[in-house]
Amino acid sequence: MTVAEASPPTASGTDDDVLRLYDRAATQYDLINDLVSFGTSNWYRRRTILSLELPPDATLVDVGSGTGSLALAAQRFLPDSPAIVAVDPSAEMRRLAVKAGVRDVRPGSLDSIPVPDRSMDAVVSGYAIRYAEDLSAAFVEIRRVMRPGGQLVLLEMIVPPSGFRRKLARFLIRGVGSRVLPVLCGSRAAGDLLRHFWNAISSFDPPEVVTAAMVDAGFEDVEYRRVGGLLGEFRARVSDV
Repeated sequence: MTVAEASPPTASGTDDDVLRLYDRAATQYDLINDLVSFGTSNWYRRRTILSLELPPDATLVDVGSGTGSLALAAQRFLPDSPAIVAVDPSAEMRRLAVKAGVRDVRPGSLDSIPVPDRSMDAVVSGYAIRYAEDLSAAFVEIRRVMRPGGQLVLLEMIVPPSGFRRKLARFLIRGVGSRVLPVLCGSRAAGDLLRHFWNAISSFDPPEVVTAAMVDAGFEDVEYRRVGGLLGEFRARVSDV
């Protein structure tokens, strides 16, 4: 088990105020995810790992792992893996990931992944790519740690640029959710997190900008899939050479 005692001073591209917000809301984070996703968040994380069809001894890093749900799914479905690493800039999230049973937890982010070059068969990330300081640099860093033939899956919430669906999403997340969830969770931090969440996803780059950065970084078979609601996923692989 590997755990850092504190976040890196610069949070590897994550704003200090955002880190403090996630630290404060960490104990409610899984409940918030369950409520916002209507109970499907853990199911979808398991589906993500299974969809990679990795051998049981594959190596994997989960970047922006939060409380470690994707890493835990990987530990379950890759029982012979010598390396399943959870990476997050929030010290409190890392603490909870260790408590949940993640075996290897390290500080870092998509801008700075603390694993060796060409060491990972897969890189996964749930709702963290929007925090990359520089998309192009983040994808170069992801590419650095991946073995030939490695696979990449990024889960992200994508808000329509305009129209009724965007207005409805804003109303449900910022209008209703940020008022109701603090009551359900018993924490003001839950409301602060949802308001920040809306600001972050509503200002994130459109999918075509993200996929273009992936192609520029040398990824192959790049695609964006809309999964349902606001949820989408970016997938790619690196060449076998």
